[in-house]
Amino acid sequence: MKKSIATLLLAGLASTLAVGTFAIADDAPATQAPGTGAPAQDTKTDKKDKKEEKREKKDGEKSKGTAKIGEAAPNFTLKTTDGKDWSLSDAKGKIVVLEWCNPECPACQRVTSDGTVASMIKDANGVTKDVVFVMVNSSARSQSSLDATAGYLKEHKLDVPAVLDTDGKVGRMYGAKTTPHCYVIDASGVLRYEGAIDDGNPGKKGTNNYVVNAIKQIKAGETVSPEQTRAYGCSVKYKD
Repeated sequence: MKKSIATLLLAGLASTLAVGTFAIADDAPATQAPGTGAPAQDTKTDKKDKKEEKREKKDGEKSKGTAKIGEAAPNFTLKTTDGKDWSLSDAKGKIVVLEWCNPECPACQRVTSDGTVASMIKDANGVTKDVVFVMVNSSARSQSSLDATAGYLKEHKLDVPAVLDTDGKVGRMYGAKTTPHCYVIDASGVLRYEGAIDDGNPGKKGTNNYVVNAIKQIKAGETVSPEQTRAYGCSVKYKD
């Protein structure tokens, strides 16, 4: 009888320890996939990444524009950050540079903080005084981005107008995909270049500014080359 009771007590103790062990394992952080030794997948992050990828793709589909190299650039009228109307036709007879921007985009912050944009404007004005620079913000999905535009230019001492494309019509018309995405329109109103601001990348300053290059070639009466490059940066945050 004593032996039987001892056996039962030992069995109960073993069962209790087993349950406790599994309880600790269940409460521990999921650093590995069970039985594989491989890191467990962060499902929340994975879902977020896939959602962002889907939205980025949607933004890209929205920006399939009608503006074409070698054809007249579509005219438009938008409100500036100080509430005035600005039309592309206002700059008739001058070279126009449109740069899509978003104060909340790291790539835009990079090209302004490292002097890329300021140098571009200075170098372009050295080629010709008949050039107009205009910033365009089509990232209306973020009201804070629109609100920050004027301060963003002032902070970086960029004395150029900025227009707010709140419904995204102009950005989509031009096919603006990223910030920054640049367009150069000649004095006759023909689109001559579109794409990246330079041959850098979102985190690194380039050595060849495509916009200044296009302006030099236009003034020299030459064919712009390259006339199109792949723009880098954040996707334009079009309003849904």
